[in-house]
Amino acid sequence: MYIRLTGTGNAPQIPVYGCHCISCARARVDENFRRRPASAEIQTASGRFLLDAGRTDLAEWVDPKTLQGVILTHYHMDHVAGLFHLRWGVCNPIPVYGPADPNGCDDLHDHPGCLDFSHTLEAYRERKLCDELSVIPVPIKHSKMTYGYVIKGRREAIAYLSDCDGIGPESAAMIREAKPKAVIVDCSFPPGAGRNHLSLDRAIPLQEELGAQWLYLTHIGHDLDNHLMAYPLPQDGPVLVARDGLTLNID
Repeated sequence: MYIRLTGTGNAPQIPVYGCHCISCARARVDENFRRRPASAEIQTASGRFLLDAGRTDLAEWVDPKTLQGVILTHYHMDHVAGLFHLRWGVCNPIPVYGPADPNGCDDLHDHPGCLDFSHTLEAYRERKLCDELSVIPVPIKHSKMTYGYVIKGRREAIAYLSDCDGIGPESAAMIREAKPKAVIVDCSFPPGAGRNHLSLDRAIPLQEELGAQWLYLTHIGHDLDNHLMAYPLPQDGPVLVARDGLTLNID
């Protein structure tokens, strides 16, 4: 089983529309530096689970025959926009797992189409999604109800903490107990900047605080990319800047 990051950018993505800063200019000429909305896919022997669905091209590359479900962190548009296209698909019902949010996003709950939003997850309660995969929802701080996830294989675990402005003690304890080999965490801003999301100086300490061997930064904005071009992180250190397409095995 593996998790592949299908997007590592924040809501504006990189390049940002109309922006000509250094990182946006670089991303326009080099696909390796383009950042799509923060999201991932978990590939198991039984098929694929999407982790957030902000990319609007999902209908082009997600095979409905292999799609086992969608796991949502929360209902902000840059994490669910792709569902507006998938919902009118001609296919079997697609389970959508996530936090209880009666407002959802726009009219998704009122007009779900082929999406099945009945699979609400309870905080801190492990849910087995298939033989290889189970997830533990851990509430994290954001501007609306948001889950991070401990993603568990048969022997290993990875934590995914997108859209995060901090982690409460109960969630942090649950993550440490899982002994994740990697934590993938929101880091939208350069040091000292921003709100509702982590900045670099607040994200880096989570590597030790959560007991992870590796910390990968995601949900990255262009100001942070500009900062990292001038002040790169050590390439051999435990904190790494994720890229779209990064793949991590979960045994």
